[in-house]
Amino acid sequence: MFVLYLKSLEIQGFKSFPNSTRLTFDKPITGIVGPNGSGKSNISDAILWVMGEQSTKTLRGGKMEDVIFGGTQRRSQKSFAEVSLILDNSEGRLQVDTSEVMLTRRYYRSGESEYYINQSLVRLKDMNDLLMDTGLGREGYCIIGQGRIGEILSTKSKDRREIFEEAAGISRYRHRKDESERKLHQTEENLLRIGDKISELELQVGPLREQAEIAKKYLLLRDEQRGLEISMWLKELEGLSTRSEKAEMDHITATRSLDAVTLDLNSFFDDSESLSELTRDSDVEAESIRVLVSESEGKHGDIESSIAVLKSQLKGNNDQIENIDQELQSQDEREGGVGSQISDREDRLKVIAEEKAKKDEDMNVLATELQYF
Repeated sequence: MFVLYLKSLEIQGFKSFPNSTRLTFDKPITGIVGPNGSGKSNISDAILWVMGEQSTKTLRGGKMEDVIFGGTQRRSQKSFAEVSLILDNSEGRLQVDTSEVMLTRRYYRSGESEYYINQSLVRLKDMNDLLMDTGLGREGYCIIGQGRIGEILSTKSKDRREIFEEAAGISRYRHRKDESERKLHQTEENLLRIGDKISELELQVGPLREQAEIAKKYLLLRDEQRGLEISMWLKELEGLSTRSEKAEMDHITATRSLDAVTLDLNSFFDDSESLSELTRDSDVEAESIRVLVSESEGKHGDIESSIAVLKSQLKGNNDQIENIDQELQSQDEREGGVGSQISDREDRLKVIAEEKAKKDEDMNVLATELQYF
């Protein structure tokens, strides 16, 4: 015979237990006594609640939020309720590989509920499956409250049968049977719906067959179209390849021409630079020549002026010589009285002749210099 021993109970924020409270059951029999309203029933409610009880009526409340400590004048209300039940599993009655099993339930004011087995989050279904056929759980007989025996005796035979099945350890199989029958019923309903769907689809077979033929023709035509498109693309690709090769050759030829033109242009640029330098040198030389020409023109003017002066002097000298000759002719007649004057005139004539020869020499030099300009 397997026996489950209750080792301890931890309560926090549940009904009249605002603070964390731990109850240890280390004796064969533990009795909890106290005056009315001291919270004795809240302990049994906590045990029921942590094992998955969902009925607020069984928990002596109006709604599930009533299990959370509502606060007093000196204490503020709690935001959640938590109860942990520690069971001895040294004989392995519960299908958990530990010597102790901790069942925990936590409920928040927001309506969220959490279940834990050995601090691992589980579903309520997992909690019920674990406690099934152990006498614990919602349908168990581990907690018999006041008037519970009379209720069991006066209830229907079907409800009493559930209690006996739980005590006999076969409720698990009954639940499995009920679940299997429910799944079988759902399967039968699904089969009916599938049959209706098949009948509906059979009416569509004819049109669908025609559509299938059309689809086959479409696929054939589509494949043929793809073949033609591929052939056209290949032909176009071949043409593009030929044009690409021609364009590549034209590009190479144009590149070579460009290189040649670039070389010629660079040569022209070099020649242009050379011509520019020659032009600048020519401009400098021309400027020098203009300066020399200007200076030569000035000297030429001076020479012409000198020549004009010399010519004027020469003309005066020639006139003077003619006058002297005339005077000499007139004086020849007067040789006697003017002998001394003749001698003076001859000396004067020699001087004038020398000056004339010098002037002629200067004129010849100036004429020679003028020829170079």
